[in-house]
Amino acid sequence: MKSAARAAAALPRPYSRLFSRSDKKRRVVLVPNLSRSFSTMASAVFRSLGYRSVPLPLADQQAQHLGKRFVHNDACFPAQINIGECLRFLSTGAAAPGEVALALAKNCEDCRAGQYFALARKALDDAGYPEVAILTTGADRKHIHPGFSSGLRYQLRMLWGMAVTDALDAMVRATRPYELTPGCADLAYEEHLDKISRALEHGAKKACAALGDAVRAFNDVPADRSRKRPRVLVTGEILMNYHETANRQLVRYLEKNGMEVLLPDIVTFFRRQVIVDKDMARRGLARRPVTKRMVAEALDGAYRHVVGKVELIYKHFRFYEPRPAVSELAASVAGFVDTAIMAGEGWLIPAEIMHYARKGVTSFVIIQPFGCLPNQITGRGIIKPLKERFPHINILALDYDYDVSMANLENRLQMLVMAAKQFT
Repeated sequence: MKSAARAAAALPRPYSRLFSRSDKKRRVVLVPNLSRSFSTMASAVFRSLGYRSVPLPLADQQAQHLGKRFVHNDACFPAQINIGECLRFLSTGAAAPGEVALALAKNCEDCRAGQYFALARKALDDAGYPEVAILTTGADRKHIHPGFSSGLRYQLRMLWGMAVTDALDAMVRATRPYELTPGCADLAYEEHLDKISRALEHGAKKACAALGDAVRAFNDVPADRSRKRPRVLVTGEILMNYHETANRQLVRYLEKNGMEVLLPDIVTFFRRQVIVDKDMARRGLARRPVTKRMVAEALDGAYRHVVGKVELIYKHFRFYEPRPAVSELAASVAGFVDTAIMAGEGWLIPAEIMHYARKGVTSFVIIQPFGCLPNQITGRGIIKPLKERFPHINILALDYDYDVSMANLENRLQMLVMAAKQFT
């Protein structure tokens, strides 16, 4: 026993490079992309809390290659994307490894999204960057970032940031397919993403004022929606939904082929936890159900307040359409998928499809990383029963990895586009 204890004590610490309190001023926090607006916003939130932070560029071909090289091929494609973005940045020499830290999301611990930090640590060490520290937005059970905690201030500012950038993203998608001068919507988007992010550093009130300016700017973009395009909802694994280079510019491809693209709100992905916690407490499936329900109710109140305030501003957008509340989405899958299913996107994928099918949308694309078991079950696996309920809709499931051929994706997407135009 003593020899075993001595052998265990001799093992090196798996996370020897910790993010300490002194690193808050010394290191630059690198934020990889869920979407470009999300990483830009999240960097602003870090800066508002006194950290030095920059968003990483969207993964180019070299970043994806580095991700595949240093993250095991069997690991989830989004992990390769985000870790590859960091490796690409470090390879340019833009910053010394000892002066940066990589920020990674930590959620959905049933799948690999909860383990990105372990994959990143090995990849950074293997690539020759052991000096890079890592921090995560989840509970730090491995004690790798004692200098950072995703406490209440961080969470509230992220909530405001997500709600505001969700509205900005919705405006550009609603305007760009109908703009009379190509590029105007993108110019307005770039200008106001920057303004909103800088405003967010100074608080939610200024960020909301910046969103109001963005609404007025998009209302001034020359556009003609007298002839509506067929609509398509893109849903699926969260990073693949929003990461433009990971999904091979899917939104722009569909727009160029005459479609208007709808995407779920990012804030809804995080808000669904409230629905699950309430349900689990009600059914007695949670430890300390009374406490669980009280905390969930408090969080739900925060979500309602923030989303409601942002919606009041967004309503002034000329092409405004109300977006579904998470409670509405949860109700739509009653008897279809249990809301306790949280792995991956869980019940959100069928809920979003059912909601928009009832609103008249007939085309749907489910995108997921190749081999993503949670989303294969509630993504590809729910197509047949959904078609039985809504026989008039078309659902296309696409799997992505580093080697996916755009020609293969295009062949399948064109079938969806032709069907949508035929029945519009």
